[in-house]
Amino acid sequence: MEVEILTQDGTESNIAYFESLFFNLHGRDVEFVKVDSFSADKIKLISLESFNELSDKRKISRFFIFYYSSKISSKQVDELNTLGKTTPECLGIFDLDLDYGLYAPFVDNFLSQMSLLDSQKSILKKLNGVIQTILGQLQRVKGIHDKMVPVRSEVIRGVSINSRFCAGTSSGGEFFDFFKSGSKIWLFSLNASSYITIASFLSLIDTWKSQSELTSEFVRQSLESARKEFEGLGDVSLLVLSVDLGTFKMTSFNLGQHDIISKDKVVIARNDNTFPSKCAEYKESSYQLTRGEQIVILSPGFYKNTADSIDSQTSFNFLKNNWSTGTDLIQELTFQTKKKYNDLDFLPYDQTIFTIGVDKNVITKV
Repeated sequence: MEVEILTQDGTESNIAYFESLFFNLHGRDVEFVKVDSFSADKIKLISLESFNELSDKRKISRFFIFYYSSKISSKQVDELNTLGKTTPECLGIFDLDLDYGLYAPFVDNFLSQMSLLDSQKSILKKLNGVIQTILGQLQRVKGIHDKMVPVRSEVIRGVSINSRFCAGTSSGGEFFDFFKSGSKIWLFSLNASSYITIASFLSLIDTWKSQSELTSEFVRQSLESARKEFEGLGDVSLLVLSVDLGTFKMTSFNLGQHDIISKDKVVIARNDNTFPSKCAEYKESSYQLTRGEQIVILSPGFYKNTADSIDSQTSFNFLKNNWSTGTDLIQELTFQTKKKYNDLDFLPYDQTIFTIGVDKNVITKV
């Protein structure tokens, strides 16, 4: 580290004093450089006499003042006291008539802090390089994501399910899956603040998928058995939904911030329940889908990204005024969400949008 001292102040005795004072046990090398004028970014040593001769004292920064008490008046000592208390740029004041050992602990601590700052700057520089690399990777991932993750569409015995997942940059995120088990279609959607939580849920969903005839009771029992395993991993918003392929009756329980919306009403509303900490019961709701009817499911991430406002309307009113078929509706909602963040490659939060529709010509079991 270089410390600048004005040429007129850099006498042999002064330099010798500061070399003894700034020698420290942390092994930080300090070099005293004589200059005719100070640099802006260096640590500086300046005598009281030279300081008083400065035309504009506000221009000097990061400096130590030194003096000899035997050569100044009590009034000047008072002025130095005031200077030390009122000038943030003054790092310290040394009386060279006193033994340097009196200041050694202070200077040693100062040098330690400087070493720490240098280390932090080095780490930040390396971290910035890592971030730039990650951003480059994110650009490539985004391109792959946009090409490989369009709207997912499936039709199972007259029931169409469309979905689109959009990636976000926040930690944790969302996951969903749907599959047929027995005579029902099952859909699971979750939002969590931890990737560990999501990974743990994958094993649960795999267990549910392995059942030849999955039931709501089995899902509830599985969740209750796993409750302790999830404690401490953060809460989860979880939607569990099934549609009977014979009667098209929809059954669900909704823990958290998913909304299920039809063309003219909110079928299942968001709530403050979460898994595992706020679900004393798994309240089941039923809704009868009719031929030609479509519902929309909006994930918690959707509401985090939009703050429930699309084109100056609530999400429900926007849907009501812009209702369309599954894929078109999903694309419009995705466009409206991304429009708010047109300078970002990813949304702030993962979000998922689903539509479930019943074919108008399907045969319903009586």
